[in-house]
Amino acid sequence: MSMDVFQNEGISVVVPGVARLDASQAKGLRESLKTALEKGNGSLVLDLDAVTLMDSIILGVVAGVFRELPEHGHLVLCTVGDNVASLLRLTHLDRILASYSTREEALAALS
Repeated sequence: MSMDVFQNEGISVVVPGVARLDASQAKGLRESLKTALEKGNGSLVLDLDAVTLMDSIILGVVAGVFRELPEHGHLVLCTVGDNVASLLRLTHLDRILASYSTREEALAALS
């Protein structure tokens, strides 16, 4: 799976380069998110701009990483499409994961 991971002033940004995130990418996504957290300051932006479909296994990965955040760590989402936003609402993950319209807004919120 194509995954861009970079730092922006200590905040880690992970950008999956696929339209469909499913069980076959779960291990790679989890490793990328955990590595990004270790390299940054404990704050993480998951940019879902390219993602149009996400399954429950991936939701579990994201929720698991959220639970394992360091003290004062943050995980936020940005550029979430309608299908993924609906899934987040259905599972009530939208109540614990902040979501921003743009990557810039997400980075500003964590700065």
